[in-house]
Amino acid sequence: MIKNKYTSVNADRIKPSYFAGIFFTALSTLLLEFTLTRVLSVGLWYHFAFMIISVALLGFGISGVVLSVSKKLNTAETDKLLTILSICYGTSVMICFILMNKIPFDPFSLLTDTVQFVYLPVYYLLITVPFFFAGLIISVLLSRFRNQVSKLYFFDLTGAGLACLAFVLIMPVAGGNGTVVFAAAFGLISAMIFGYEKYKTLVLVSFILTAVCFTFLIDRDIRFPIRVTDNKIYGNYMKDRPDLKVRSEWNTFSKVDVMKDEDKSPDGYDIYLAVIDAGNATTNIPNVKSLPPGTKPADASNLAFVLKDTLKKVFIIGSAGGGEILTGLYHNAESITAVEINGILNDLIKNDLSYWTGPLVKNNKNVKLITDDARSVLSSRRIAYDVIVSAHTISSSAVSSGAMSMVENYILTKEAVKDYLNHLEKDGIIYISRPETQLPKLINTLITARYENSKGLEDSRRNFIIFRRPPNDFEGDKSFLAGVLYKKDGFSAEDILDVRLESSSLNLEILYDPLSEQDNMYKKIIEEDITKKVYDAGGKNTEPATDDKPFFDQNIGFANLSVEGIKETFAQDDKAILALKDKPVAETTLLVILIQCIIAAGLFILLPLRIFGKEDRTDKSGNEYSIDKKYLLYFACLGFGYIILQICLIQKFTLFLGQPVITLLTVVSTMLVSSGLGSLFSAKFFKGSIKRLYFIFGIISVITIAISLFSPYLYNSIVRMDQYLRIIISVIIIFPLGFFMGMPFPLGISMILPGEKRFVSFAWAVNGFFSVIGTVSAIILAMIYGFKFVFILGAVIYILAMFLAAGRHKKIMSPV
Repeated sequence: MIKNKYTSVNADRIKPSYFAGIFFTALSTLLLEFTLTRVLSVGLWYHFAFMIISVALLGFGISGVVLSVSKKLNTAETDKLLTILSICYGTSVMICFILMNKIPFDPFSLLTDTVQFVYLPVYYLLITVPFFFAGLIISVLLSRFRNQVSKLYFFDLTGAGLACLAFVLIMPVAGGNGTVVFAAAFGLISAMIFGYEKYKTLVLVSFILTAVCFTFLIDRDIRFPIRVTDNKIYGNYMKDRPDLKVRSEWNTFSKVDVMKDEDKSPDGYDIYLAVIDAGNATTNIPNVKSLPPGTKPADASNLAFVLKDTLKKVFIIGSAGGGEILTGLYHNAESITAVEINGILNDLIKNDLSYWTGPLVKNNKNVKLITDDARSVLSSRRIAYDVIVSAHTISSSAVSSGAMSMVENYILTKEAVKDYLNHLEKDGIIYISRPETQLPKLINTLITARYENSKGLEDSRRNFIIFRRPPNDFEGDKSFLAGVLYKKDGFSAEDILDVRLESSSLNLEILYDPLSEQDNMYKKIIEEDITKKVYDAGGKNTEPATDDKPFFDQNIGFANLSVEGIKETFAQDDKAILALKDKPVAETTLLVILIQCIIAAGLFILLPLRIFGKEDRTDKSGNEYSIDKKYLLYFACLGFGYIILQICLIQKFTLFLGQPVITLLTVVSTMLVSSGLGSLFSAKFFKGSIKRLYFIFGIISVITIAISLFSPYLYNSIVRMDQYLRIIISVIIIFPLGFFMGMPFPLGISMILPGEKRFVSFAWAVNGFFSVIGTVSAIILAMIYGFKFVFILGAVIYILAMFLAAGRHKKIMSPV
């Protein structure tokens, strides 16, 4: 008979409390990760939130290495060790959060303020500590009870999956700092669970600490504040002038503060200013007393409406505070469909601030306000519009965790713009405003979309008017407000004169129109032969973003990245908000993370492996066990492969599902819970069969490649369906992939020999490190090659893992 050597693993008695404890630990940890990503996007900037959280997650990997080399941890009594580690975790969440918000750290000032290099490692350390303790808890359980790894991993992943729901429910109510309190409390609940049977005193301590944590929810912004970097002007202005603040709201992807503007508006519409993430973006909320509006709003979007004598249908992409709605109503628009993805802003202008916005939206039959992704809404309709407006719609968003804070939406991809053109009346107009530095890419996107829609070369010279607001001293030589007017059937001479007159009244400059004789880069871009286009403007990447590479804000690109550009990124100070649209912030951040991860992996994996690579025990034949470094590569593949596929799925299903909350709950929760179920049934499914091992990895690769190849067709097929049907279809697609992706890790742990006592901890460490490296690599590779490439790479990684697992399976099988 053939018997597996690994079936002889010592069957330590596992308690139900361990399953409950790992569940709450995983729930707390992922909730903390999600929350810190949001908090750091408010306190710092979303790119640096991604950088810092990615490094903090290295704490998981470090915990595995520490456990593998620490005799004290390995010999400690299980219940006591887990209880103490959980208390350390929950307490460190609170203490580290308080301390990190005392540090005046901002990466945008690294090269102008040398003390930032002192703050940087301290900041990293404070955020890493809680993840280190959480990683130790999970690593202890996996290493001591690896005969029950399938069940443990099931509760781990299920807890993480429910963290998505907890995040969605808690964040809007408690805010970022309040949700940190709940994360700490869940960690302390784990301590009570682990210690309940034997260590009543520690349980009492945990209970008292939990109660103390919840007291921080009282006046949380005073007692448990989030520090906003000095480089965020609006965030600090609100801190200095609390009397101007009207209200604050949180949701899963933004914080919105509403403040009064003390200056009287020259157009007669006084404003409240909605400040998003303490200064990442702002939008005006106009004071409307009656309709129709009596005076013309001083808004650049007037350019979109001035040529229309009759406005039947208007579609607004990102209606924000309602400024473009007001402008459309001033021009007598009969029907305005205004779509805003941030539900807080919609609630403000329709309900919470209706005393201020008056009849702008509330009870206004001419305006339909929708909370959703604008492209999804537009694509689901067979309606042509007279005017489509996209006024400074932000394309970057910190949805939730890790790489998700770098996830882009699909508002300004080539495919999106083609859709906009198809939804225009034959004489319809598109108005899109962006920072001036992004105009070349925007123009190229429109030209390419027009060319592909017409299936042939067409002269675009008559279709474009380019404008900008004159830049102020703060902006320098490039304006933060510029844009494109595009008319489907071209501008007549009379149209152009009308636009020039309107621009003059709005104090806007015309940079290009079909009658203009000024020679500049916009004229060159618009009039050059599209078949000979070179997508480069002064060292900046102007190639259109696509659904496969939806990074519209990536102006520089890795090919054009220079040392000087990297230095400029970390020396922006109070001009940080401009740098987000003009400097290689994303590219620099990603490269810095990758370098940090490689250095950390060398220090905390390769070095310990070299020192502790041989086990300190021998088998009955006197042979010394050593760490199988080749098999460690298997766990590296799983960490790398799982996270890059998760990122790709989040990205692709953002297009299908639209709203970030729906995407988070549908994609991440489904993937984690289905992976947990896959782990639970892995041993029963596998049964030691090499053929079933090949099947598991084969089905992962086949489904992955299928999603990558057929997702565009899937989008076209389901985009007009009701949202609940899109959610069901998404779950049906994701669930089987997640189910089989949950099997390789527990199966890999089960193939560790009894004498390889350090291997589980090292496997956990390697898996954790490569999860972080995979997060960064996925975004870098997607920026360069597209998400389809990353999908296929993920499939290849799992095939490599299959061969490594098959080799290990063959090694441990022996005749008895």
